[in-house]
Amino acid sequence: MSGYLLEARDLSRHYPGRRVGLWRREQVAAVDQVSLGLEHGQTLGVVGESGCGKSTLARMLVGLLEPTGGDILLDGQSILGQSRQARRAFHARVQLVFQDPNAALNPRKTVFRSLDGPLEVLTSMRRSERRRRIAELLDQVGLRPEFAERYPHELSGGQAQRVVIARAIASQPDILVLDEPVSALDVSIQAQVLQLLKRLQVELGLTYLFISHDLAVVEHLCDQVAVMYFGRVVEHRSAAELFSAPAHDYTRRLLDAVPRMR
Repeated sequence: MSGYLLEARDLSRHYPGRRVGLWRREQVAAVDQVSLGLEHGQTLGVVGESGCGKSTLARMLVGLLEPTGGDILLDGQSILGQSRQARRAFHARVQLVFQDPNAALNPRKTVFRSLDGPLEVLTSMRRSERRRRIAELLDQVGLRPEFAERYPHELSGGQAQRVVIARAIASQPDILVLDEPVSALDVSIQAQVLQLLKRLQVELGLTYLFISHDLAVVEHLCDQVAVMYFGRVVEHRSAAELFSAPAHDYTRRLLDAVPRMR
């Protein structure tokens, strides 16, 4: 693979399992030699059943979890073993949107403080510049200025996820890794948040890695799709090809099990 904005090469994450003999433990592969790449401005969907390694992959790609094997490259350069300054620059460019917005926000912090934190850490903005940027972020995600002084418990699920998205785009990243970003929301709110993500992608030139178990949403949103099964990618093709003529038995079983979006 080459020419990708963000790339995983033979990426693995193993955990110690049950004991085998007196001194050794069996190694359990949550992610096993996964290779995939994100092209600029496109959306790569990663699908599979719960426990297949999708979230572990997401956390490695954003630097929250160290791989036990393989490499991660941004613009062709490995991010593993980088200096603190280089890691900070990486985190400004690659951000994660969590599944549960309420768990992702500190209940003791107002929306303003939640958005100010990454701006203070990841940018060189002065306080006045950060205040203007926060007002801009709230507008970008469709929230009124007064939401800045609210606490998470004063927000609906959809509003909280908009704040999480605003926080993710605060440092003007190139890539968002979206880990089941709408699965905790009501169906009517899911559609609104997905439309917001599509709009932001166009306006800001974002590249998405979209992790989901909802194939209907993936079919609607993604350009490419990687199918994970027991920690491995068993199929990686364009969304049009995969949904019209799946090549792997597991992919066919996934498609047969869910209603299709039309």
